[in-house]
Amino acid sequence: MAMGEYQFILFPTGNIPSISEDGIEFVGDNKYNFHHAVEVLQMSPHIKNDPTSKSWKTFDDECYFLYFDGKYKVEIELNSGSISEEADDISIRTKIYRDEGNVIEALRICQVLCDSLNLKCWDIKLRKIIDLDNVSNVAATIDQYSKLRNKS
Repeated sequence: MAMGEYQFILFPTGNIPSISEDGIEFVGDNKYNFHHAVEVLQMSPHIKNDPTSKSWKTFDDECYFLYFDGKYKVEIELNSGSISEEADDISIRTKIYRDEGNVIEALRICQVLCDSLNLKCWDIKLRKIIDLDNVSNVAATIDQYSKLRNKS
């Protein structure tokens, strides 16, 4: 993750986050259906498959989506860039230090995907699971994003 991005990792309910020196992984056997995630994204306004936002050229084009409403951008990466019938995670990223970043839209996309695919949401900056139905959890994320953005 780039330092200038705010990132969420969505993972199947029932799996457990495990933090180590190497980063975070989500331990468990639960998966989500990759193709169902693609369908959900394709039905969402302003979201299109956009392989130009891929992190690595070796990752599959079908894994990258971009929300762009003419002003704000949110990147969506399915299953760490690899197509699979059963998938492990979804990365949602938006810029912190650029005007195109919008944590509200990122959270809205997280909510749609979590509700549709039975996923949980990990806030990378806060280093915890956030309950998207809990106003104080969402407010803490928005506050953290605002603090980081105001440092620029």
